[in-house]
Amino acid sequence: MISRSGSVILLIILMVTLEVRHASSQQLPPCPPVPTLEVGTTSVATKTALDAVGKLLGRLGIDVDVRTTRDNVLRENPRADQVIIVLTMANIYCKMIWSDTALKGEEKASRFQSMMQQILMPVLGPTPVARTSGHGTSHRYREEGLIVLASNDISAALAQADNEPEFKLPKPPTGFLRDRPFLINDYNKYFVIVGSAPTREEGLHRMNSFNSKEPQYDFALYEPYGANPNYGIMMASWVPRDVALKAL
Repeated sequence: MISRSGSVILLIILMVTLEVRHASSQQLPPCPPVPTLEVGTTSVATKTALDAVGKLLGRLGIDVDVRTTRDNVLRENPRADQVIIVLTMANIYCKMIWSDTALKGEEKASRFQSMMQQILMPVLGPTPVARTSGHGTSHRYREEGLIVLASNDISAALAQADNEPEFKLPKPPTGFLRDRPFLINDYNKYFVIVGSAPTREEGLHRMNSFNSKEPQYDFALYEPYGANPNYGIMMASWVPRDVALKAL
């Protein structure tokens, strides 16, 4: 009897262990963390936009058009910190997906990936191809001696999903050289161009020349955009007007 009872107990323990392991294998990656709000620096516009995000997602549920909802909130709150809004929205929506009992694991994963792709997609616009390092020199990229900025296009991250399954989250907009915003408005559309060049090689040479003369600043080389056939050397990008004026 003791042996039989022991066998039963052991069998139950094994079954529970296997179930726990199976459940842990189904766990999904953690949702993007909610940004920390600084009491003294978080603007009223950002807080108002965050309140709108919570109400919209709570009312519309997981079937909401994420990209349209994001853009509407940002359009109605142009002074809000876009990175805080987007990361908070991604966190809320992610938790809504994983807590939905009507969705299977595969469906949740698919929804999560689609949501992150849509919500992290920046606007189309001028793209930097190189920048200085902040120490008076440019980084090297293989044999070309270039620094190539990480792509801000989420499709590039999806193409490498097997090797890098996590999405690259945006960073707070600081300094003079900033990434493409999620929606263009009067508070993020200004650039400060300090030079131009007809070729990439000449542009890199001029960019490094500017940096050697003014090592306290960073410079970025942007590829030709629109009707302009030249590469542009920027000292500030995607900044408010007052920040652009400080860079001059």
